[in-house]
Amino acid sequence: MLEKDIFGRRIEPQYCGMRKYVQKKIASGKLDEESDLSEVLDSLELVELNMEAEESGVEPAVEIKTVRDFLWLCRAMDFQRQREESRSN
Repeated sequence: MLEKDIFGRRIEPQYCGMRKYVQKKIASGKLDEESDLSEVLDSLELVELNMEAEESGVEPAVEIKTVRDFLWLCRAMDFQRQREESRSN
């Protein structure tokens, strides 16, 4: 679910920003889906990603090690957010 800031504006989850960054790196040819995720995201970002996944209720069946795993996790969290938003409406 999207959070709101003190002015009532919607704030996208951290993983969305991370995904945009990773997708730009893929588009520029600096990464591919088999790249190690730790080459792109630092340890704090990986902790934030794990916390967001946990909060969203998404439990990955495998350890998130590659860019492909990360993109899968983002899609799963998007799906979970959409389900929660549709339930609350």
